[in-house]
Amino acid sequence: MRHRFHRPKRRVIGKWPVEAEPPEALAEKVSYVGSPEHKDHPSSAGPPRLRTDATPCEPHMTKDLGRNSEALKEGIRRRCTSARFEGGFPKYVWTWIGGCLYEARHINGPQGTYKGYRLEEMEWPKDPDGLLKW
Repeated sequence: MRHRFHRPKRRVIGKWPVEAEPPEALAEKVSYVGSPEHKDHPSSAGPPRLRTDATPCEPHMTKDLGRNSEALKEGIRRRCTSARFEGGFPKYVWTWIGGCLYEARHINGPQGTYKGYRLEEMEWPKDPDGLLKW
């Protein structure tokens, strides 16, 4: 993992907004598409354009978009999201893949698409209701 030159942001798993669509229904509308800004290898997200401050995506994560989308959906169904929504979708979603915690960030409002990256334990969100204990 690349060293980050800024202090990691501490996010919080928030309450599901009353006005938001139920998590079970919303989960069916989202997908993981990735981002070339986190790739140092070719992928379905396009040619690699790894930013100097970005965590590179592990190549095995790029190969299984279906698994990543299912993990994203499970995070939403379990309400492991930020309270902040954009275009009807949570800005951040947290989910487990292979024993590691990943953060997915919403990248396209009307389409419900996300990119994601693995978090180090010090970067994990605050979890006041214990929702990450699956």
